[in-house]
Amino acid sequence: MKQFLYFMSFLCYSASLSAFELDYDGPLSIVMWHSLSQEAEPNWTFRGEISVQNVATSNVALQQSHLDSASINKLKNLVIKDGYYRLKAVVKTSQGREVEFFSFVKACSLIETQLTDLLTVSVDHEGSVIAVTLSTPLSSCGSVNFENIPSTFNTTVDFRTIEQGPVPDTASYIQKIEREREARERGETKDNRSFLAKYWMYILPVIIFVVLSGATNPEAGAAGTR
Repeated sequence: MKQFLYFMSFLCYSASLSAFELDYDGPLSIVMWHSLSQEAEPNWTFRGEISVQNVATSNVALQQSHLDSASINKLKNLVIKDGYYRLKAVVKTSQGREVEFFSFVKACSLIETQLTDLLTVSVDHEGSVIAVTLSTPLSSCGSVNFENIPSTFNTTVDFRTIEQGPVPDTASYIQKIEREREARERGETKDNRSFLAKYWMYILPVIIFVVLSGATNPEAGAAGTR
């Protein structure tokens, strides 16, 4: 039992250590890469960078590269093939840590909205980025017009804070288990349950066996009534 308690304590310590290591303190940047190909292995090219000075106030600076004619043609081919535009966001913290997030949208939705998209950055209560999601104003594609496609993305960055749920009090639970174990060893714990509550797991199989025996042998029961 003690080994189990030590193991649970180790897990709690490891979880708190991991949460500390993932804590984002200070400014951070989000480097965006996109893939304009249909291959299974994406060919990532640089799209832009988001500099975040303050997550709480959503103070950001966005810089994005211009799309050349070759990139626009690749995006058109994605639409013709009913493909997906894929985005990789690399979050870099002031401590040098990097975390990658992947997202995608239908390529046709980007063309229809004239390269207007929304980048949602989800953060937890400590300011750690836990997700970066790409979306467009359109939920479905209609007729696509390839005329006058702009050379730059019209991107809006939206920060959303995820509320923390209730955290289990593991330490108190472990202490309770230890106290109950010590009480049982000293013989202080009394079982005040009724007879059925104590031994139902033994009585129930016997009842089921009797019922099934009567159901599978009805002739024996009928012979006994003659």
